[in-house]
Amino acid sequence: MRQGPGRRALVALACCALALAGGTGCVSLKRTPEARFFVLRALAEPPAAPQPPAAFRLVGMLPVSIPGYLDRAQLVTWTRPGELRVDEFLRWAEPLDAAITRTLAENLDLLMPATHVVRTPWAAGVKPRCRVRVRLRQFGPEADGEVRLEGRYVLLPAGDEKPLAIKPVSLRRGALAAPSPDPGADVEAMSELLRDLAGEIAGTIREIPPES
Repeated sequence: MRQGPGRRALVALACCALALAGGTGCVSLKRTPEARFFVLRALAEPPAAPQPPAAFRLVGMLPVSIPGYLDRAQLVTWTRPGELRVDEFLRWAEPLDAAITRTLAENLDLLMPATHVVRTPWAAGVKPRCRVRVRLRQFGPEADGEVRLEGRYVLLPAGDEKPLAIKPVSLRRGALAAPSPDPGADVEAMSELLRDLAGEIAGTIREIPPES
């Protein structure tokens, strides 16, 4: 007896149902990977020994500038010169520029107990005597396994844009080996680099004569 197209389709569906009942599926259902979210954190510790008088009692942290390729929700890794890997399932829990600004301010607050560090925008009545501006041109994991931070920072007075100090910065973490298989280790290294950068900024602030 001939079977029409409709009958053949019903037979195929029945076979599929039997296969599922027997433990063998017609299709393979793959679970979508779950996204992981990361945050930068302050790692500095207050100085154990008494520090000399702070150059400024109130320091303002201006927004950190980062290159456009880092201005995204995903973690970015260099795979070779001129080529980046952007992983959709490895994400920052907050905008990266805001995270860097927050982490630097928290580190500076810990490193200079006698100085209060505020982040922009600060209240109208708050008038920092020194402002910190950081511009990064490179920040994150590299193809050689290192995590790098490159850029510069500027210390500005309260009332104008004439710098009190301008310093380049080049910091590294990790060995010249294969990249870490755990992105969490790279993020922790990035937090360590921001602690190191905050240490350099705090040292420069201490070198400026105290306010009268």
